[in-house]
Amino acid sequence: MALAAVPLLSHDFWLVPLGPVVAPGAELVVHGQTGSNFPGTLSAVTVDRIASARILTSTGEEKVNALAVSGNSLRLSHRPGARGQAVVEAAVHPRTLRESPASFRRYLTLEGAPEALERYERAGLMPTDSITRRYAKYAKALVEVGDGGPRAFQRRAGHPLEFVPVTDPAAAANGATLRLRMLFGGQPLAHARGHASVAAGVASDSAFHTAEFETDAKGEFTLAIAGKGLWNVRALHIVPAPKGSGADWDVHWATLVWWSTR
Repeated sequence: MALAAVPLLSHDFWLVPLGPVVAPGAELVVHGQTGSNFPGTLSAVTVDRIASARILTSTGEEKVNALAVSGNSLRLSHRPGARGQAVVEAAVHPRTLRESPASFRRYLTLEGAPEALERYERAGLMPTDSITRRYAKYAKALVEVGDGGPRAFQRRAGHPLEFVPVTDPAAAANGATLRLRMLFGGQPLAHARGHASVAAGVASDSAFHTAEFETDAKGEFTLAIAGKGLWNVRALHIVPAPKGSGADWDVHWATLVWWSTR
C-alpha cells in the first residue's frame, strides 16, 4: 500500500484580534494564523475549509460572513453592535491522511504528546499497520467591544475540544493568576497537557514567555500572567476514532487567545 507523504510537524490555528478593544459598530478584524511560533503564520486556511465562524456575546451569537485570505492569514471581519465582551470562534473542517506506524509515532512525539504515545503503547493500542489519521482544529479569541459591559468569557463554542476560562482573562493583571478549564465533548478533560505563551503584539512571530500546564481532576489549571501582551493557550487531544467513522485516530487541536493589557 502506498502511503501519502506527511509533514513531520503540523501547526496550531489561532484567531488573533488586531487590537484589544474595538468600538461598538466599528470593524473588528481578526486574523486566522497557522504556524508554530505564536502569533506568526506560515500559511492561510482557505475560506472553504471553515466549518463555522461566529461572534458569541453574553446572551446571543452572530455569524461572521466576511471571510477572506489576506497574504498568509485568514481574515475575519465583523461589526459588533453591542458593548461588552465577546468570543470569536472558528472551526476548521477535518482532514484525513494515511500514514505508517512509524510516522504516527513521530507525529505524537513532535507535536508534544509523548504521554499519549506512552499511554497507548502500554494499552497495546499503537498501530502495527498503516493507519488513517483525521485531524481538526478549533480556535477562540476574546475581544472587548467598547469599555465594560456584559462578560462572555464563559461562553462555550461547542467545539469537540475547547478552552473555557473560569475567571475573566480581561481582569487578570500582570502578576496575577488565571483559572481555565479544558473540555472534550463538553466534559472536563482531566490530566491533559498543553502550552501557554505571550507575545508583545501581532507583529511578533515569537513569544517571549512560555509555560506548560496540566489539567487537574476537574479539567482545570492555573496560569500565571507573566507580562502584558497577546496571550494564548493551546493543546491537542488524540483519541482512537469511533468505529465506522472512516478513521483510526482523531486528533483535536484547540487554542484560545486574549489580550492582557493591565
